[in-house]
Order: sequence, then structure tokens, then C-alpha cells
Amino acid sequence: MATYTVYERGNSGSDIATRADAIRFVREGFAWLALFFPLLWMMFHCMWVVLLAYVIVITALQGLLALGGLTEVIAGWLALGISVLFAFQANDLRRWTLARKGYVFAGIVTGRNRAECETRFFDGWLANQEQPVSPGSQQPAAGPHEANPSTSTRPSGAADDDVIGLFPEPNT
Repeated sequence: MATYTVYERGNSGSDIATRADAIRFVREGFAWLALFFPLLWMMFHCMWVVLLAYVIVITALQGLLALGGLTEVIAGWLALGISVLFAFQANDLRRWTLARKGYVFAGIVTGRNRAECETRFFDGWLANQEQPVSPGSQQPAAGPHEANPSTSTRPSGAADDDVIGLFPEPNT
């Protein structure tokens, strides 16, 4: 199963086709392409600030290793470690980049593959789009990224200090 977080450009206008084209899907989990081709992966996703930081860190690491007189084997293992760490965090950095560019969280979708996830998301997203409001009619339903207090998943009367995890009771 694949899980994607979905982001919509905050100021993409009112045209549904334009808004749909600006939607971005970011897969949860490890980014394999970011492990093997980190620079190309960052350039493809237009993550320029992250790319600059990555190049600075790698360059500084190479300089420190040269000054420290460490062997190439140790330098290779450190570079591999940084690449693996980056691949684990790559999609989170992509989400951060989208937030910097003005994208807002639109939802989470799960499916067998990306195509199924996109279909599921757009089925719900299109159904929730605001319809033109005629005078005297009620306001349309909230969009997918707006909170709707009537659909809260929190049970009524639940305490603010509920425990999340394996233990249902605090202090047990």
C-alpha cells in the first residue's frame, strides 16, 4: 500500500482545472531515488534551498575529512550514511519546500499505487469543491483542508491528555 500526503497551492485561483494541476502528491516513506541520485532528485523537485544545504554539508564533510587525515574508506562510509539519512528525510524536506512555496495540506490518501491514490483523492476533492452560491441558499460544505467540527473523530467528553499508543490508560 502506498500513502501520499496531498498539497494544494494556496493561491491557485478559482478555476478547478488550474487548481487540480497545481496539486502535489508526496509519498510517505523512504525515497529510493533520493538515495541513489540525491542531486538530480532535488533538482527535479525544485528543492533549491535543500540542494544548497546538501552541497554545503557534503563539501564541509570532505574538507573536515581531508584535514583530519581519515582514510577514503571512512569517508565513503560517512558519505553513505549521509545519503541514507537524506533518503529517509527526503520526502519530509519536500513537504517543507512545498510549504515554503505556499502550498497547503489538502489531505492524505492511501491506495495500491500512485494512480489509484490520485483517483481516490480527486473523486473526493471534486465532490467537495464549492458550488456557486445563489442568493438565499446555504453555504457549501467545507473543502478538504478546512476543519469541519461536526465530523470530529475525537469522542465527546475525551480529555485533552489522552494517551496515544499501545497503552490506553495514562500511568499504566
